[in-house]
Amino acid sequence: MKRSDAIVVAMTNFLIANGALAQTLEIVDDIPGTFIDISITGGTPLQLGSDDEVGVGSFTGSFALQPGLLVVANNGGLGFGTKVVTDLQPDNQPIPSNNAFGGGQALLAFWDDIDDDIDDKNGDVFFAQFVMEDNIMTIVQWNDLPVGSNPDDIVTFQIQICENLDPAGVYAQFIYKDVEQLAANGGASATIGYQDGGAGFGDVEWSFNEANAVSNGTVLSLVIREPHAEHVPTLSDWGIVILTLLLLTAATIIFGRQRYRPSESGDSNSM
Repeated sequence: MKRSDAIVVAMTNFLIANGALAQTLEIVDDIPGTFIDISITGGTPLQLGSDDEVGVGSFTGSFALQPGLLVVANNGGLGFGTKVVTDLQPDNQPIPSNNAFGGGQALLAFWDDIDDDIDDKNGDVFFAQFVMEDNIMTIVQWNDLPVGSNPDDIVTFQIQICENLDPAGVYAQFIYKDVEQLAANGGASATIGYQDGGAGFGDVEWSFNEANAVSNGTVLSLVIREPHAEHVPTLSDWGIVILTLLLLTAATIIFGRQRYRPSESGDSNSM
């Protein structure tokens, strides 16, 4: 890489780190998705008890989600990262919350007090990974699990994660198959959203204890927020941009002079 190119990359990273070019995430409900029932197509049952969590191995990460240990919680969420706290408590709270993986990065599809399979029927949390269109697809499915103590008042939903590095991609989808029964009531006692955990994209809360926030067939997608025309850069944003441009211009001039500086054995020795 040429020195000038390296400077451009360094300045761009500086801008992103300081917020002038920072990107934020949002959750939208207008991107289609397909529920892939891994409870009958090769998913691994994790056999979690009530309020249990388990690490399912290393997550390679994506543009938005940190690499490291992937933690699956029976209470409806996933935690990420090298320092993830492996605990999703049954008492859901608004995002961000230390009750959710110690405040670390997390996907919370239906954070609620979800019980294990009381009557040992088909209820379980399933995990699967496979390659789809050159990307690693990770699916975690909460299948026929009761919310509360009624074994017939169950929920079924899943999180699909595409481990890609494309900033324009869909990083995760929450897909809901059965969340309208009495206790679940579409999220009446659940938190749904993305917890940033310091990754730099910002927390995104879809709902907190909101009935009918999701319904059977809802697909929520985690994506980069598109810029809006009405956004006005702050003075701080402009200051960082101007400073960076000045530094880049100065560095270009310095390297240019070094490149075309005459040698000491040049015309100065001639008469």
